[in-house]
Amino acid sequence: MLSLGRLKLEPSNERINLLLNQVSPIILSSLISLVIFHGYLLIQESNGGSDLVSADIPKSLMLLNGQNPYSTQPWASPYPPLLLLTVSGIIRLTSLFAAQSSLDLISQQLRLVGVIADAAVALIIYLAIRTRTSNALQALIPASLFLTIPAMSTSPLYFFHSDTFGYPILALSVLTLARRHYFIGTTLLATATIFKIHPILALPLVMIWLIRIQGLRANITSILSATIITTLGLVLPFTIPGYQQSILGFNLSNAGNGATFSIVINHVNAVLPQFFQIDPSQYSYNLIWITTTTALYTTVLGTVWTRARSLSAIDVMLLGLLAWLIPLRIVYTHYLVWAIIPFLMRGRLKQTIIITGLLQLADTLAYWTSTPSTSPLPGMDTFYGPVLTSLITRLAGAIALVFVLNSLKRKSPGPVTQSALTNPTILATSAA
Repeated sequence: MLSLGRLKLEPSNERINLLLNQVSPIILSSLISLVIFHGYLLIQESNGGSDLVSADIPKSLMLLNGQNPYSTQPWASPYPPLLLLTVSGIIRLTSLFAAQSSLDLISQQLRLVGVIADAAVALIIYLAIRTRTSNALQALIPASLFLTIPAMSTSPLYFFHSDTFGYPILALSVLTLARRHYFIGTTLLATATIFKIHPILALPLVMIWLIRIQGLRANITSILSATIITTLGLVLPFTIPGYQQSILGFNLSNAGNGATFSIVINHVNAVLPQFFQIDPSQYSYNLIWITTTTALYTTVLGTVWTRARSLSAIDVMLLGLLAWLIPLRIVYTHYLVWAIIPFLMRGRLKQTIIITGLLQLADTLAYWTSTPSTSPLPGMDTFYGPVLTSLITRLAGAIALVFVLNSLKRKSPGPVTQSALTNPTILATSAA
């Protein structure tokens, strides 16, 4: 009797990977097109929020008219000049294609450019992962999550922040550093720093990492480039009237930035003995913030210094961003996205799902806190709403930090490897 053999109904893993490699660019391109179209429809339903309509756009229009944007209402422009210059340039560019007669129309055009910027970031995330792996799914999922998670796609269209225009600069910096184009990568990272100050601790950390793995002489041009850019973009503007009050005065004394600190400290004081009472003042808030940031950054700096060759450029940049963002007096979800982008580029799928899930939870809680009428939880606008939102946001950053440090532990040489390095007999035996 002839045997027909066993039918192979299950495709091989190689065939699935080959198919995914072929169709993943098409899937990503289709998703990008769908997200841009969907974003265009959503943009028509709101004005973009008060930060855009009442701050970024008016200040950028002042700049276009030759006026000093820091001369009035410093609370509305606590950004380096590059951010306002970028928004001004986009306004001028879009005016070539459509007449701009109202703030709402300018807002719609800016947010549409923002949707395109997000699509560019998703593409960069995909490319950054594909340079290190042949697994197309491993690159497709993080890029798709960046495009589809409401906290990074839908919410910014209703409450827009110009950070969106800085995300592609940071993403390109990560991509070029991952591809070992260190001069271009550090130059882009310095540019991202003078766009929005959040990468300010990541920049020196990357420089130290490069010096540890390549030496000082090989990185002189990168150091000079980053120093010149940050001096021109952050230090030189202090000569502009009103800039110091906008940048330092707002961030060190504004009650909005200290809202969560004040609520938490007031409730902590209610249960602490009189001897341990915390002074509820802006000085104490800043002292807590600066002390915590210094302690965390010192730990991160020591890790980079001692484990430089075990760290990738992506991890080093991520450590610097987290050291800045986790202790901030208040962390908004669009701030945390600065760290989410390099985290997605690591390509760790399980970790990616956990962190993006926490980010979405924090964004949902923030929405319920700002509009308690839509919340299924009563009293979200009282004490526990802001505190819970801040806690989840910081927890996302802290868990991301643990993931990076834990990966270092896994890379540590085991006892056998250590003994082989110190005992030539064992090394010779292994070779034999």
